[in-house]
Amino acid sequence: MDPAPVTPDLNPIFAADKDWHCTACLNWTHDPLDLYTVGYKLAADSLVDKVDQTGNDQDALVYPVCFLYRQYIELRLKEIIRSGRQLIDEPGDFPQHHKIQHLWDTAVPILKKAFAHESSPLDLSRSSHVVSEFAKVDPESLAFRYPTDKAGASQLQGIWHINLLRLKDFVNAFADDLDSASTAISVYLGIAGQIS
Repeated sequence: MDPAPVTPDLNPIFAADKDWHCTACLNWTHDPLDLYTVGYKLAADSLVDKVDQTGNDQDALVYPVCFLYRQYIELRLKEIIRSGRQLIDEPGDFPQHHKIQHLWDTAVPILKKAFAHESSPLDLSRSSHVVSEFAKVDPESLAFRYPTDKAGASQLQGIWHINLLRLKDFVNAFADDLDSASTAISVYLGIAGQIS
């Protein structure tokens, strides 16, 4: 006779538990967008590190890794658009879509205005390259979520290999530039808030 199947308890899933070190705290910050942004990148970095250390699962993990990095880039751009507009006294929030090239094209003039007073010009060439590469492959955040589009066509036609460490290096170059810009905008906003 087969043993009875194990039935999980019916307690809430999205709740704290006795393992406090594994319990995340939510809704403790005024604007959690940066935590979302950083979280997607940390998750992707962890998966790439796992593949690098084990040499396993790269063919399956490539999809969530690319999606997570793309989501990180999208959210970082949206955060810069929103906070940058606030800093330069320009009305509006970030665009409510996933078109990464449009987000970049919206963020660049805001960044240039926000950092116009700096002694050295803002170099966005590395970040521009990263966004351009993602825009070619996954312009609206669908290619790494589903194998085919709504018409049934392959999302990643013609792409046969993606080196995850190479991808991580490029995204880190983007992060070096845009995370720093985001932090600087936050600092400027904080100073402006203290002065007014």
